[in-house]
Amino acid sequence: MEIMPHSKKAWIYHVALGLIVILFIVFKWEALHLPFFWDEAWVYMPAIRAMADNGPSLLPGCIDPNLYTGHPLLFYYLAATWINLFGYSLPVAHAFPMLISISLLWSIYFISFKWSKSYFVAITSVLLVFMQPIFLTQSTFLLIEVWLALLFVWTFYFYFNRQYFGFSIVMLLALWSKESAFVLVPCFLLVAAHEWFYKHRSAKESLLLLGNIILVFALGFSFFILQKIKLGWYFFPRHANWINFSDLFYKFKLALQIVFIDQMRFVIFLFGAASFAYTYKSFKAIETKLLTLLMAIGILVFGFILFASINFFSSRYLFACIPLAIMVCAFFIAHYVENKKQYMVMILLLYFGASTINSSIKNPIYSDVELSYTRLLQAEVGLVNHLEKNPPTAQTYTSFLIHELLSYSQNGFVKEKIHELATDVKDNANVFFIAAPNEPDPYLDSLISNKLVKEVFSSNYQQAWIKIYQK
Repeated sequence: MEIMPHSKKAWIYHVALGLIVILFIVFKWEALHLPFFWDEAWVYMPAIRAMADNGPSLLPGCIDPNLYTGHPLLFYYLAATWINLFGYSLPVAHAFPMLISISLLWSIYFISFKWSKSYFVAITSVLLVFMQPIFLTQSTFLLIEVWLALLFVWTFYFYFNRQYFGFSIVMLLALWSKESAFVLVPCFLLVAAHEWFYKHRSAKESLLLLGNIILVFALGFSFFILQKIKLGWYFFPRHANWINFSDLFYKFKLALQIVFIDQMRFVIFLFGAASFAYTYKSFKAIETKLLTLLMAIGILVFGFILFASINFFSSRYLFACIPLAIMVCAFFIAHYVENKKQYMVMILLLYFGASTINSSIKNPIYSDVELSYTRLLQAEVGLVNHLEKNPPTAQTYTSFLIHELLSYSQNGFVKEKIHELATDVKDNANVFFIAAPNEPDPYLDSLISNKLVKEVFSSNYQQAWIKIYQK
């Protein structure tokens, strides 16, 4: 859908993309050498290592289902193949998601240009996604969200370019990656039905397309059918039990906040909406194509948020739909300033992005969507170094995540398991207590505030800390 004229200075934008990728690698260099964090440490990496040891496979039950918790196995398969080929070291393992993230940035650039025929739109899209702390944080995690985002943008590209073979393959890869990708099925069924109703496609083409989507759905769902045959259940029982509608409204509002407001995204979407309103008349010539694309992305984002709201909720789950939404905003923003003060807009975006990234780095909250996680990891490395030189001499309470990183060498922290660990904070046999800022415990906090325990060690890195207390 050609919306803007071809730029005569394409090389400038190509160089800008290259500089962004180089800046990205430099910025994330430290993270490549740090241990695994949160879910990648105790969920994904154990499953990936087990699959690498057993031989990569896409079939359910190829490894202990408690490790992959019933999810489709494509991402595990790819990651296990990667570490089998190149090794288990931290930089090598983290390089796999980094390459996926670079592929996402390049894909956004390519697809935005193909849709708009404007390199300024393309580089604006890349810059707006690149400066998202949720992206920069996830970009080197052995987690699936950036991979899903990559598949989502290509699914949309192939669909709206009417390249149905590519559309089917990429959509199937998404369905074989995670359950949330099945939101693509009703999304494109609705879009295809809409195009048929308004005669944007012939009846024959529409029927073939609808049948194709249903076939892809059937092939994607085949994983769960095989899982039912082999293991006795379609979805991992623990996860199935977490599906509920009691907190739907609360989680839906929270998801809206995460997608459209958090990490200064409200500025991007507000600016995008204002730019669209200001330049609306200039879009009339391409209104049909544009509105269909907007409708499709809107359906996906809404469906993705709804899916997250009825399942176990985590902020990082929502990233996969964010790049497409931001690409729409970039289109409107770039259209507003096309051939007018482009360099000023770039400088403004760079300043805005640097401020947002800096706030995330200094955030005292540590999660898998905030860049402050690297500082907590550095503090945890200090804790491990201390415990390896001074092993606990008595029972030591640890929170769940700390217990995981001290118990398994595959997490990238310890060479051998640290002993004398316990996870019941109220156990009277506890002599030492390890406190972490991302896993507060009211009982331990009361022991500290009432001075029933004293601090005997602290590992600090910038604002992050890990402390050991003794009874």
